[in-house]
Amino acid sequence: MKFKNKLTGLVWDVVDADHIKRCEKDKNYEEVKVEKPKPTSKTTTTKRVSKAKPKE
Repeated sequence: MKFKNKLTGLVWDVVDADHIKRCEKDKNYEEVKVEKPKPTSKTTTTKRVSKAKPKE
């Protein structure tokens, strides 16, 4: 979870369960919602087809 320190503006990535509980209770920290980037449209690729040389 990410928490922002309201006094300094720093954002911390907190992974320890006890530390998360402390940040949730502390009025100087607020949870930051991280939006997952939306997938962009699929890029289409074209395959080049080379003409085979005729055998002599």
